[in-house]
This record gives sequence, C-alpha cells and structure tokens, in this order.
Amino acid sequence: MIKTTQRETPALTDEEELIKSYLSDGQPLPHNILEKVLLQFWHQEPYKSTGFILEGFPQHSEEVSFLLEHHLYPDTALVMSVEVSEVVKRLLPSRLDRWRERCTRRRGQMQLLKELRSKIREEAIAQRRAELLSEYAPKTPREKDDEEEEVQEDEGDEEQLNWEQELEDRLLEEFPQEEEEDGEEEESEASAKDRIGAEISERFDKDESSLTTIMELLAEHRIPHLTVNAGRKPHIVRSQLLNQFKPLVENREALFQRCHPISYATAQKLLHCSYKYYSAFGCWDPIRYAEGDLIQHMQDPLNTSFPVLFHNFIYFFASKETRNTFMINPIKYLRQPKPNPSLPIKLAIIGSPKSGKTTVARMFAREYGLAHLSIGGVMRTVLSVQDKTELAAEMLKYLSQGLTVPDELAVQCLEVVLLNLVCSTRGYVLDGFPMTKRQADLMAARRIIPILVIELQLHTDEMLRRGMKDKMKPNRPYPMHDSTQFLDIRISCFKREVEALRKHFHQQYQNWVPVDAHKSSWWVWHRVLDEAQISMRHIHNYLKRIRKGQAASIQRLCITPCELQSRLGEFSHYCPVSLALHKHLVDCSLDTSLELAAEFRRRYYKMASREYLEKFLEAPEQFVAPNCPHKLPPAQLLPHKLSAGQVKSRFPQQVELKGYCPVTYLEGQQRYEALVRGSVNFAVEYQEKIYIFETEEKQHKFLRSPETYWNQKLPHKLPPMGDPIQLTSLPILGYLEQGVAKAIIKGMTELGNIKPKFPYLSMKRSAVYYLVLHLKAYNSTSTYTQKKYKKKLVQYEDDCELISYLSSTLTQKYKPPHELPIDFKHKLHRFLALKDSTKTASGLMQLGGN
Repeated sequence: MIKTTQRETPALTDEEELIKSYLSDGQPLPHNILEKVLLQFWHQEPYKSTGFILEGFPQHSEEVSFLLEHHLYPDTALVMSVEVSEVVKRLLPSRLDRWRERCTRRRGQMQLLKELRSKIREEAIAQRRAELLSEYAPKTPREKDDEEEEVQEDEGDEEQLNWEQELEDRLLEEFPQEEEEDGEEEESEASAKDRIGAEISERFDKDESSLTTIMELLAEHRIPHLTVNAGRKPHIVRSQLLNQFKPLVENREALFQRCHPISYATAQKLLHCSYKYYSAFGCWDPIRYAEGDLIQHMQDPLNTSFPVLFHNFIYFFASKETRNTFMINPIKYLRQPKPNPSLPIKLAIIGSPKSGKTTVARMFAREYGLAHLSIGGVMRTVLSVQDKTELAAEMLKYLSQGLTVPDELAVQCLEVVLLNLVCSTRGYVLDGFPMTKRQADLMAARRIIPILVIELQLHTDEMLRRGMKDKMKPNRPYPMHDSTQFLDIRISCFKREVEALRKHFHQQYQNWVPVDAHKSSWWVWHRVLDEAQISMRHIHNYLKRIRKGQAASIQRLCITPCELQSRLGEFSHYCPVSLALHKHLVDCSLDTSLELAAEFRRRYYKMASREYLEKFLEAPEQFVAPNCPHKLPPAQLLPHKLSAGQVKSRFPQQVELKGYCPVTYLEGQQRYEALVRGSVNFAVEYQEKIYIFETEEKQHKFLRSPETYWNQKLPHKLPPMGDPIQLTSLPILGYLEQGVAKAIIKGMTELGNIKPKFPYLSMKRSAVYYLVLHLKAYNSTSTYTQKKYKKKLVQYEDDCELISYLSSTLTQKYKPPHELPIDFKHKLHRFLALKDSTKTASGLMQLGGN
C-alpha cells in the first residue's frame, strides 16, 4: 500500500493577513506596517538616490496622514483622469471573458453530473427490472397435450406482452425522466453584462470619492499634483507624461530656488547703492551665452532689458523668454563657465546703392551698442571735435576749393575715430567703406582690418526700383541727390570697383561674405548676425584654446597669405597627420582656405581633411617635433608636379621607365600586362627625374608616397610601340629635328652646290631667300604650290646667273651689236630692272611672307 502525503499550506502571519486584506479588499494598513514598507524608500539606498514611483498609493486618508506625520513628502502626485464610460469599456471585455470561462466550466461540470446521474438511473432501472422479472416467473405442467400446449402458448404470449408494458410503466413511475432547461444562457450573458458594468461603475464612484478626499488633503499641505488624461491613445498619454515630468526631473535641483524679476531702473539703483552686485556674467545674457551667442547685448534705458534678482546678484536678460527660462532653473545656467572678457566686433557692410547697408548697420549699433561709422560722418566728427588739429587743416584745404578729400586723409580720420572708447571696447560697423581696393590697402597699412566684410548683393533693376520708391516718399527733410542719372553713376562706380575689392579681401583675409539683399530686412539682418556670431565664436574658441596651450583652428582670423607663409611649421604645406599615420606626403598648398589649418606653439599647420584636423586639435604633440614618427624630407627630395610645357622644356632629358606609368606597373604586381604608358599631362619630378602617369589619380598616389614607386626596373621585353608620337607634342628642338631637319639639309646641300648671288643683294641674303624658295618648292603639301615655287626657284637661279653672264660677255674691248649674243639685250634689261629698289623690296617681302 502506497501512502501519499500532501504538503500543507503554511499559515500566514498577522502582518501578512493584513497585507492580503489590503491587496484584495482594500482595507487600510496599520502604521507599523507602513513604517516597515515606506520608510526605506525615503531613507535607504538605492531608492534615496535614484527615486521611486508608488503606484496606487495612497488610497485612504489614513495613509496620507501617515505620510504627513513622518514628513514623507512626494515630489508630485500624478492623477490619471478617465471617464467612467472609458473604464467600463476597458474592463468589461476581460471580466466578461472570465465570466464566460466560469460558465463554460460550470456547464461542463453540469454535463458530467448529468451523465453520472443518467448512468446511476440506468443501473437502478436494470436492478429493479431484474427484481420484478424474478417475481413474475410462471410455473407450467410438464406433460400436456399438444393442443392444450399450443392454446397455453398463445395465451402466455399475450399475457407476457401485457406484463412487459406494465413493467415499463412501473419503472417510469419509479424513475421519472429529468427535464432539460433551455434558453437560460443568452439571458444570463445579457444580465451578467449589466451586472458587471454596474459593479465597475460602483467601484469607480467609490474610488473617485476617495481620490477627491486624498487630493484635498495633499493640496492642504501644498504637495503639487499633475493631471494626465488617460482616456486617449497610449502614445499620446506617454507623450503627456514625458512633457509634464521632464521639467520636474531637469529642474529638480532648483525646486527651492526663487528668482525675482525687477525693472531696469530698480536694478541700477540697487547696484549704485551697493545693496546688490553684478553677477559673474556682468551684462551678458546667461541663456544666450549658453546657446553660443558671444556678442554682448546693449544694456541701457533706451534698450529693453529684463533684470532678475537672485540671491545677492543681478542678472540681465535680453528678452522675457530667456528670463523665464533662467527663473525655472537658475542653477543649471550658473554652473556653465563664466564668460570671457568681451571682444570688440569689427564689421564692414558694403554693397550697391539702395541695398540696405545703413539699415543693417543701424540695427547692429542699436542692438549691441556698436559705433555706426560712415566715412562722411567720420570726417565731420574730426572737423567738429578736433578742428584745431593738423588733420582738420589739411582737410579744409581741399574742402574750401570744392575738391574731394583724398583717401589718405579719410583713412587717417577713420583711425582717429577708432580710438574712441566705444570702438575699442564694444566695436564698430563701417557703413559703405571701403569702396575701392586703394582704400582697403590704406586701411591695411594702418592695421584697420574688419573681421567680417559683408557684401549686400542686389540687381540693377532692383536698385533703380528702390531708388524710385524712395524718391516718391513724402515729407522728405531735405533735398537729396537721388536722381536716376546720379544713381546710375553710383551703380556704375560700385560695379567698377567691387570686383577688385572682393578679390582683395577674399585672397588676403578670407572674410568676404556675400548676402542676398533681395530678401526681407529681417532675413538679411539675421543672416548677417549669424555670420558675425560664427566669427566671434571662432575667435573666442581660438583664444581659449591658445591660453590653455592647446592647438586651435585659425579659420576666420583674417590671417594673410604672407603671415601664413612666415609662420608655417616644420611641415610647410604638407599635412603632418597623414605623414605621421600613413607616411603620405599630402601637399595642401593648392587649398588657399584656412578651414583646415591650425595653430600650435605659434606655428601654423595645414591638414588634408576635417578628420585629420580633429585628430590634430585633440592631440597635436604626437604629430609635431619631437614626437612625430616621420619627418618631412629635404626640399630636394620632395616631389612636385610638372606641366606638359615644363616637360618639353627639359629636352633632351628623357622621362624615366621609358614613359611607362610606375604606379600602374607596381599595382599590377610588375606583370607584363601592367606596362601602360603615361601621359605628359600628368608628370612629376622627383630626385631630378621625371615620371609620367596614366591618370591624375595615380599621379596623386605617387606624390603621396614617391619612395614606393620610384625605384623600379623594367623587364627586357617591352610592349610594342603604340600610335606614333605627334610632331607637335615634341619639344622645340625635337620638333625641328624630326620635322624639318631633312628638308633643311637638302636645301642647304643645293645651296652649297649653287652658291647663288642675287643682283644688288649680299651673299647672305641671297642664300636665305634661295633656301626659302627651295623649302616651299619641295616641301609643300599642295601640288599647285610646289609648281608655283619651282618656277620661282628657276627664275631666281637664272637671275643669280646674270652677274656671271654679263661679266663674261662685257669685256674691255668693244663689241659691235651683231657680235653680241642674241639674248644679251634681254638679260641686260633684266639686270638693270632688278636695280629698282621698290620692286626688289616688294619682291623680297613677298618671298618672306610666303
């Protein structure tokens, strides 16, 4: 016999019973249990540092009282509000499914019970039937006649049938058939749905009433609460939760900090009486400074300012938005690095007439307190304030005669005005100056260099349209020179000078920024402001890194090419990062931009890419001497490009490797198929040898790593020569040797044999003209030209023989005419006709031209 034991369920303690009733029935917990459960969240790690969320707590007023008595104040109470219809809609399907499961389970139990009852009934009926059959059993005599036996059998069968019918009726009376119940399921489901909905609504009303009481208690003790509509879609509810909790998490450290907004006049009184003090930010806006705005806003009664009193210090803000942002969490912005001393802003706004230069300059002056300077205003300032100076006297000499003040004196006036305190501390903006390259050169000679030159670009038709619009304005204070003809002159003068001015600033300082002036004033102002802030950010970052002894980018610092060349480091224009990492010689001299240049230890270095620049700025010591792994080779060992003309001028020096590309040959594993001829357009000189390459890409590979490719030897078997080399592609001496040497030698040979002497010309000129005619007669591509000049060559030879013919014919003895040759008279006239200088000169010019 096997004995089985069943594990008994352990009995719950009193505390566990109370917790069970709290979870199942919602009964409040006693204080001793709450102390064990809740105190650890406020006083023990990791909950004390990381925080926690109590879901569904508190549920009773006693729990709220416990929190208040023990000073357990939550940061906020989150209420998930929802309508009762939405609650019923969410909970009813699940509860109805559980009801259906119970009904299905009960229906199965009823079916099993019914089958069991049916089986018991059948067994009882069978047993009762057996009992009744045993009672019936009739007794009959064994010996009877046949006829009597047949009669008795017939009577017995009828009696048997009647008895069986009575037996079935009796059993049916003793064991009646159970009736089945139908139509209850549908009715039960409908009633169950109403019943469950009513239960949910009743529980909702009860919880709602309890929640109202709890929120009133929390509000009495100033515990904040947040309300989120939980009846919407899950992702919307999640977004609402994050939006409401984000400020609570980010600004948690400043929950008990309070800022007090005050007026500008009150702030000045408090500062003047020393009741309060300037903050470490001075007049900087801490919010805009954190966002990267390095241009200090103007703080005076004429400009709207929004001061805030925090502890014993006063902070100034440029707008209400930045002030409100600071008041939410002042600790966050006070932890940022304190601003460096403000640097003066030096801008120049130039452009065509009516492009909006003065408008932008005035906005800068009003917003940031800069000095708004025009060249006319500068000269008037000198004449009015410093009228006793020599500079003012020199200007009056020109003005009294109705002449224009020279550019030298105008720039001197500008230099004097720039000594003003506002210009030297806050900065200045030049309105429409300089206008010519000469003025820019004079400014550079006196070290007046704007950090940014803004050109407001405008089409001519738009300039004229704006000029006509300004001319039609009513209530003009005084007559102005704004006629169409005068505006055309100004426009033409600007277009004539602006190209040279643009080229000057772009090449020398790289601070020229074009701005589309066709757009709105708001867009133009913010575009110029963004450029100015970018430049100031570069300057501040440069100064900060240089003070710390780090490498700094020199972009937007107005460094001239001469200054760059004089302060280049030991790598000259080659990238030190590529040389250190890959031993590649990357020449950056073609890139005149300083975007990828940096300064370290008062030396400039140029990089090949933005990635290399970041690496150099992060750790410059490992790329410069003495820690650099590879040094730059001497100047004579550096490769440099050659043009096709430079290669031809090196004749008779031949290219190396018989003109095959060394990069293609090495990359092809020095196979026979890798012997590809290079192009003279891609040539490089290295160690006084010339190499030509197949493509520009392979030329750059050789320039980066010449030691890899230069020292190669060709195999004995070389590919056959390709297409013949064009004569025009050869150097001058090679072209002469291959193209005209044979013809010249032939002509010189004939010249030596004939030794011509043309009448009235020297031997030298006679020989030259004979050679010209010979080259034309035997080397022309046209048959007609050859025939023409062959006739001229024969005539030239005949004319040269006139001297010897006449000298042999005309002797000292007189000969009568009949003794002279027949053609003597004709040749004599021919000889005398050649004496005509005009005819001879024209003939010689024709020979030379042909």
